[in-house]
Amino acid sequence: MKTGLTEASPAKALLEELEIFRGICHGTLDSIGTRLDEQIDAIKFRIEALGSGEDVPSGKNRDIRDMLTLLRNAGVKPEKGRRKDLKKLDSVSEDLTMMVENW
Repeated sequence: MKTGLTEASPAKALLEELEIFRGICHGTLDSIGTRLDEQIDAIKFRIEALGSGEDVPSGKNRDIRDMLTLLRNAGVKPEKGRRKDLKKLDSVSEDLTMMVENW
């Protein structure tokens, strides 16, 4: 009886596919991180462009308070590394982006 992996064994192909899958996972996470960074930078730019507090219209101040609440209540626990936290991060970023786009 043969021991180890043989050429005909699907185990070798599976090991190769797992490495490909690992690369896809890392690439996807990198893309998500890059997109979130770009969205955050765009939001920061819009907030900074408003100027000081006295010059900001009351409607935008209300939006800013809503944005603060949204960020503070996101409930993300990065140490747990949960997929649902990625969804929350994406959702918060999208909500913030929509709020500043409506200005």
